[in-house]
Amino acid sequence: MIASSIARKVLLRSTANCIHHRFTCPPKSLFSTSEIGYDENLVQTKVNGGTATLTLSRPPVNSLSLELCQSISGAVNFLETQYPNLQGVVIKSSNPSVFSAGLDLMELHNPDRERLSKFWISFQNVFVSLYGTRLATVAAIEGHATAGGCMLALCCDYRVMVSSTSYKSAKQEPRIGLNETLLGMAAPQWMIDQMIRTVGFREAELALSKGLLYTPEHAFDVGLVDSLVARGDAVSEAHAELQKFTNIPPLARYATKMGCRQKYLDEFHSSRTEDLERFSSYVLNETVQANISAYLKQLKQKKH
Repeated sequence: MIASSIARKVLLRSTANCIHHRFTCPPKSLFSTSEIGYDENLVQTKVNGGTATLTLSRPPVNSLSLELCQSISGAVNFLETQYPNLQGVVIKSSNPSVFSAGLDLMELHNPDRERLSKFWISFQNVFVSLYGTRLATVAAIEGHATAGGCMLALCCDYRVMVSSTSYKSAKQEPRIGLNETLLGMAAPQWMIDQMIRTVGFREAELALSKGLLYTPEHAFDVGLVDSLVARGDAVSEAHAELQKFTNIPPLARYATKMGCRQKYLDEFHSSRTEDLERFSSYVLNETVQANISAYLKQLKQKKH
């Protein structure tokens, strides 16, 4: 009886791994996500039984540089391949005030063309790794999750956010949203589509156009986050929600996840080259560069 149970678990693991490969692995190309190494100064992982915690740690605000993007994808792939019994991961920040502030604008400001291409490919790979992982994923959002930081949260299966009532003033409250237009930029089509799938067309259209950053309560009302908790409880609540996912038989859970998501991953893979070309051309546009320069200047003035 025990041998039969073990054999059944091994078979389920093996089948799940085959399904994971079939669903998410495109042909080898410059877009390969096969690397499983990561910089532990930027991303830390901690495994506890069948679940893990992945901590973003690029002070001060986890801005997404080439190296951080590579480390996020590498850490996810590492957990998937090195821990075959692992079923889920909570993604959190080492800074309770900021989940992630989005793309590192220094990667976009007067960029080297070769590095710019590598950077965008690494950002695309983050989407592929997180959105298509066999692992159940829960985002513990204790602070701001803006632009690309919001994308990280949108990739997860469930999002827990700290409520506004935990703060004494509105200035301290965390915000979440795709606010690229406020920086004089536009979100790529696949992020626009991700937002539409999450909150609906009209809500997404208005939010994206205005660069809206949602309060936790507003985000919950429109379905951008799934639950609100008191300050200090986000990580524990995220693990509690993760446990609900991991209680589901993994083969059924992952097959259902891909049943919902595979179409969009296929569409993404078919247009990656065009997306890279559009992004590079857009960022190198003189007007966009002027907008980035002006925004960076504003940030510098605020610090002084």
